[in-house]
Amino acid sequence: MFRKKLRYILPRLGRFRYYGRIRIFGFDRQRKIKRTLYEKLKLVMNTESETVIPFIDIDVTTHCNLRCKRCAKCIPYYREKRHMPPEEIRENLDLLTKYVDRICVGSIIGGEPFLNPQLAEIIRICASYEKIEHLEVTTNGTIIPDDETLCAIRDSGASVHLSEYEHIDARHIETREKLREKLREYGIFYVSQFHPEWLDFGEIEKRAHSRRELDDMFIHCTMNSCSIYNNKTLYRCGRASYLAQHGIESGGDDVICFDEIKSKEEAKEKIRKFFAIRHLPACSYCERKPATIISGEQLPPVR
Repeated sequence: MFRKKLRYILPRLGRFRYYGRIRIFGFDRQRKIKRTLYEKLKLVMNTESETVIPFIDIDVTTHCNLRCKRCAKCIPYYREKRHMPPEEIRENLDLLTKYVDRICVGSIIGGEPFLNPQLAEIIRICASYEKIEHLEVTTNGTIIPDDETLCAIRDSGASVHLSEYEHIDARHIETREKLREKLREYGIFYVSQFHPEWLDFGEIEKRAHSRRELDDMFIHCTMNSCSIYNNKTLYRCGRASYLAQHGIESGGDDVICFDEIKSKEEAKEKIRKFFAIRHLPACSYCERKPATIISGEQLPPVR
């Protein structure tokens, strides 16, 4: 009972300053990133008043070769899909790093990033930013990239975050095994992530949750320590990004348009509010008590 109360109280006590930063240690464990006690204390307490983003998805494409039901990024539902060119990624990161002092983990993601034909150049661009402390490529493991891309990953020191789904076509599972062999051949560190079940947040439609219900949903949401970056804009989750890009729900303090910021002080205050928000407008588009579904379950092909 006492532990249950602590799990309920601590996130609320630390929401405004510490909780989002503490969550980075979970990412560290997954990726086998080691930090000294001093580094951990410095990150959590933010003693040098740095503007820190613990984890960020760097979107490089909205194309994907899978159609996963309840995809966290809502990729199957995008009306128009495109690959982000290297010049756009550089411009986006130039703007972001102008105002942010540290990004603990930057994840190059899609869609499926290995579908972007210019991914090798994009990886080299992302790796050139010293403010991104750890760079990774997140893939569904169903595509083997070309040698140039593998060399770019190896030479940049990036790792590969390999999502594993069991309930996909057998040929994709065979490709995943070949991809592992390629990564080992090139000396690329990779982490396999397997979750047999996903939370089913429901169809993208607005629900009549109360403010208290929304607060409770968000504090327990598995996505509430992430952030998504594309089009010079920072979002708190993939569904929020999708809703904003399709003109369904524009958001408030949970969205930061960096090309509208005039100073580092303004950016710092917006980022503080960004991570201190009690719930997102996008939370109204999720089930309050999501059921579980098989991870990677595929939607029928579009006719």
